[in-house]
Amino acid sequence: MAFCENCGTQLSDTAKFCSSCGKPAGAGTSSAASTPSQTSNSTMKWIFGGGVLLILLGIGAAFYWSHRSSVSQTPEAQAAAIIKGIPDVSPILNALQSPAAQSPAATPASPTPAAALDENKIVTPEQGQCALFSKAELTRVLGTNFTHANADATGCTYKGDGPREFVRTEALWTGGRKLVKQKSDALADMHHSMSNQHYTKAEIESHAFPITPYPGVGDEAFVDLINIVTARKGDVGITMDLRYYHDSDELTRMFTNAALSRLAGSDATPASTPTTNSPAPAPRPANP
Repeated sequence: MAFCENCGTQLSDTAKFCSSCGKPAGAGTSSAASTPSQTSNSTMKWIFGGGVLLILLGIGAAFYWSHRSSVSQTPEAQAAAIIKGIPDVSPILNALQSPAAQSPAATPASPTPAAALDENKIVTPEQGQCALFSKAELTRVLGTNFTHANADATGCTYKGDGPREFVRTEALWTGGRKLVKQKSDALADMHHSMSNQHYTKAEIESHAFPITPYPGVGDEAFVDLINIVTARKGDVGITMDLRYYHDSDELTRMFTNAALSRLAGSDATPASTPTTNSPAPAPRPANP
């Protein structure tokens, strides 16, 4: 079916002139079905192509500005961003210290208050880290039946039969100062970060950090929230993992100090040991 190109009147297939306006009917006439459809398809292609282009431009701009922002930050700013908003972990600390927070099934046997460790024991590097404590000694003091001790490249884990019955030690006969300095530097960085965020001195001092100084242990010590102590005595160092025995500071200090004394004592010469086997010089004769 054809239509007049001039006025749009429908024409018969054999008509040579338009019955309405008289214009000749020829090649200028078009199909009603094809013309609107072709125009619509072309418009949709332009709209779709423009939308895709805008999305790609938006993604590229977002990537550029985020990358530029991260590169332009100074190391100090990046560190502050990482530590920014350090949470106050006081509720966690209080929950860990509360006996009610532990179920009876998950809590190891209570340590015997009267039990003590051998104060005179000395452990050498040749004896190894598993010699720091004996299974019988740990069983007597902690009340857990320790059945075996497993050594690895860094320390020794004393274990009972239960999943939470273990004590781990990592000893250094030298290098204790470096070991403790890592903890000291980490705490100083957290203080510095809060200072840069304009916290007051009182707010910083009252904040519960994940690691804190631990007085009364060796020459210098730090403890974290789950009762892992890092300490030194002179240049010997120890990391004591007593996470399932954190209900007694006295117990934790006793174990850590005992380990430090046993390690430090390995380099000391007992006072009763003679330093020479030479006979004593004979007394001089009296003058005539």
